Amino acid sequence: MESTHAVGTPESRVEPSLEASLRKFNDAFNRFDAKEVASCWVEGGTLISPMGEMGRGRSGVETTYRHDCESLLQGTTSRFSIQSVRHLGGDLAFLDLDHEIQNARLPSGGKGTLKVHVAILAQRSGSGWQWVDARPYLFASPPPSVH
Repeated sequence: MESTHAVGTPESRVEPSLEASLRKFNDAFNRFDAKEVASCWVEGGTLISPMGEMGRGRSGVETTYRHDCESLLQGTTSRFSIQSVRHLGGDLAFLDLDHEIQNARLPSGGKGTLKVHVAILAQRSGSGWQWVDARPYLFASPPPSVH
């Protein structure tokens, strides 16, 4: 059955299989289970952490995520939510996720909620999805206005 959506058109309804794959990932992420988090990637996938560390392949993703657990993520709880999905034809989809990190160490030195954006290329795998490439990042603060 062909999709009625053009390639790159965001869909208003997220497939239950994508939601289920994201829940599995989110659960492993909050348990700080680096091996299970890495299993959410395809074998040759990549992750570039917000700190700029590149993880290539599942073992690289596992190492990069583990480093984030030891620094940025220590003592936190995360919640991921899908903001948009663009099916790219075949079994690929581009996801925009919001990642809310509670109890995070903020740039100000205090603790609070940190909001991160994650761009993910996902590939259908059986009845679920795996991440091909993931790019979490923070938006820059706007510069002070000049008067």
